[in-house]
Amino acid sequence: MSREHAASRDGPVDGPPAEGPLSAARIADAFARWGRSVDRTAASRGMTRREFLEHLGAGAAGVAAAGLAGRAAAEAPPRSRVVVVTHPEVLLRQYRANPPLVRQMVDRALAELLGAATEADAWKQIGRADDLVAIKHNSIGWPTLHSHTEINDAVAAQLAAHARVKPDRILAVDRMLPPPYHELSEPFTLPTRSLQTRLRRLYTDHATAIVNVSVLKAHADQGLSAALKNHLGSVNNPAAYHYWEPDRMPRSLPELNALAPLRTKTRLCIVDALRPLYAGGPIDDPEHRWDYRGLIVGTDPVAVTAVGLRILEAKRAEVRGKEWPMAAARQMVAYGQELGLGQADPARIELLEVKMG
Repeated sequence: MSREHAASRDGPVDGPPAEGPLSAARIADAFARWGRSVDRTAASRGMTRREFLEHLGAGAAGVAAAGLAGRAAAEAPPRSRVVVVTHPEVLLRQYRANPPLVRQMVDRALAELLGAATEADAWKQIGRADDLVAIKHNSIGWPTLHSHTEINDAVAAQLAAHARVKPDRILAVDRMLPPPYHELSEPFTLPTRSLQTRLRRLYTDHATAIVNVSVLKAHADQGLSAALKNHLGSVNNPAAYHYWEPDRMPRSLPELNALAPLRTKTRLCIVDALRPLYAGGPIDDPEHRWDYRGLIVGTDPVAVTAVGLRILEAKRAEVRGKEWPMAAARQMVAYGQELGLGQADPARIELLEVKMG
């Protein structure tokens, strides 16, 4: 088994996975516990929290010099809104989801996210009639651990109905793209390892808007698949990014998402948390999967990934009876914040919970 597929287990997992969603209060509590843990570690090293997070993302100044400008810390940093919407009846048999309920969940989350008076008004903020929209979903893990295609269908239908985007200009894609969209861009160089990578020209030359639809799962136990990792399906050399050592994916994935074509065109991020995988990964394992029945929706890829991380860590703590952190995933979101790509600190995320049904 390759290193990518070998899950690093931190001892046995005790107890069966429980069903049902965790409340916003539980997620917020997980954020608070994480913050206290960061503060304790920082204090043990004679650092403030900010200094410690800068240490985790070491080299942000060098990144800025390479053209990925880090955002200076402010006394009152901007906050990113993230909506977690759940519905108890959204899942059907054999991994299928209920299409009308998925559409209702996406509509409701988007209206809450954007503060729109109606769902139609919300979709008009995501798409325009002249757009070419790339819905970047995740088909890896088929048939039991991919992002649900019902989400793609809901996004495409509502963009066409409310934003008047032409249906033939809405493309749901992953790694296999039709011509001419599959062609490769000129190389980009990511700062940390001088890694050269090429995006598909769909993202650099053709698409005017991107909807990032990822799936929530542990990856090699300490890493995380969500919005930031989703774009490994958009490059020519995903294997060059692996593995989860501190100078590899925890840094290269935020740097990839900070490239201008992805950063400036991404208008919506949806993390599929209908049936997440809280340990192991990336291969499906029913022992570590549970029916959360939720979607995580935002415009900030770091923030939605950070919220997904807290949901997984809350579940891991529930199963093990003590904290069971995902160290590489924590470093990844902290570095994403340091780059100025989005917000990872719980104090910078406005978390809204919507329970439907």
